[in-house]
Order: sequence, then structure tokens, then C-alpha cells
Amino acid sequence: MAEQEVIKHTKKVFSIWNDPSHSLWHKIREFITEILIIVFAISLSIWFHNWSEHKKEQAQVKTFLSGLRNDISSDINDAKEIKKFFQHFDTTYRYLSGLQRNKIPDMDSLKKMLPEIKYNIFLRPHKSRFTGFLSAGKIMTIEEDSLALQILDYYQEIIPSVTSSESAWVNSNASLQDYMRDNVKDIDSDLAKWEVLTSPKGKYLTKSLIPWSQIYERYDALIISGEEIINKIDKIYPNKK
Repeated sequence: MAEQEVIKHTKKVFSIWNDPSHSLWHKIREFITEILIIVFAISLSIWFHNWSEHKKEQAQVKTFLSGLRNDISSDINDAKEIKKFFQHFDTTYRYLSGLQRNKIPDMDSLKKMLPEIKYNIFLRPHKSRFTGFLSAGKIMTIEEDSLALQILDYYQEIIPSVTSSESAWVNSNASLQDYMRDNVKDIDSDLAKWEVLTSPKGKYLTKSLIPWSQIYERYDALIISGEEIINKIDKIYPNKK
């Protein structure tokens, strides 16, 4: 519609200017009037286009943040559960690292703890939605700057720090499993496994698997940041259940 108005008034400008029946002053006055109308029509068209694009853009932001709320909520729940597993591993590896070569352990306790060596755990963050939104160059279309920056920090700083700590622990666990596989002479004998675990390297590896405080601190940082992000999203788009 605006384009049609521009064309119509542009034609009128030329017709006025070329009309010999009007005085120069009349032509100038009409010319200015028509130019102002054209400028207004173009400005209105640009404003409407920008408004329409912004509305579309913010609809995409709403969809993204609503989905992100669920993604981060899942991460938080997973992190809380994984912390419990690490607390369990703390008990396991404190026991195993405390075994002594000159003292036969309680075999029932040993039998209970040995299978734990086969297990590890790590967070599988829900980040495909964030990655897609970021790669599309849309992350800064979130109008709340502090929220956009915190989301970036969550996915690009906090989650990688958690992954780094987890990787170190999982690698240590893999080293212990390899060491046991290569050195236990009788795989069915718990005493044979005890002998390997109480060797200097066995004690070193089991001690290294006692979860260090950094692991818990980084999970806590993820939980705190995630909850803050969810609270900010809830203020913008209340979660109607």
C-alpha cells in the first residue's frame, strides 16, 4: 500500500511541475507538499516493516526461551542426581584407597565395593537448541541483555568447566579399569583384585578417584546459574502450568 502511495504522489509531483497552468510559487508549494507525503509514506512503510520484523523476531525469542527453560531445568535435575553419584563414589574410593596390603579386608565389604569400579557418570547437557540459536546469529535478539549474557556464560563457560572436571575423573576411572584388567591374575578372585588395588599404583589411582571439591563446586555453579536463568525467563514469560 505504501509503495502505491509513493508511486501515485511521485507521478503527481511530475504532473504539477510540468503543468503550465500553475504559477511557479504554486508548483513549489505543491511540490513540497507531495514530497512530504512521499517521505511520510516511506517512513511509515519502514516503521511498519521494522515493527513486523521485530514482532516476528521476539516470537522466535519467546519460543527459544520457553524451550531453553526446559533444557536448563533438565540439566539442573541431572546435575543434582550426578552429585549424589559422586557422593557415593566418594565413599567407594575412600574405602578402596584405604585398603592395606598387610591387612586382609572384610570380604563382604570388598565384594560390595569392587563392582563400583566399572561405573562412571557425566552430564549430557541439553544444548542443541542453544547451539542452533547461536549459530543463526539470534542470541542477541534477546532484549534483556543480562539474560543473553548469562545464557552465553552458562553454555560457553560453566558447562565446559563441568565437562573438564568430569573428563578428568572419567579418565582416571578408565586408567584404573585398564590397570585392573592388565594386572589382575584371576578375574574371579576378589583377593587377586585386592592385591592389585593395594599396589602403589593401585592406591594412587583409587585415591585420585575420590571426587575433589572442584567437581561439586562446578555442579553447584551450573545449578545456581541455571536457576537464575530460569527465574529471569519466568519473569519475562511466566510459565503457565
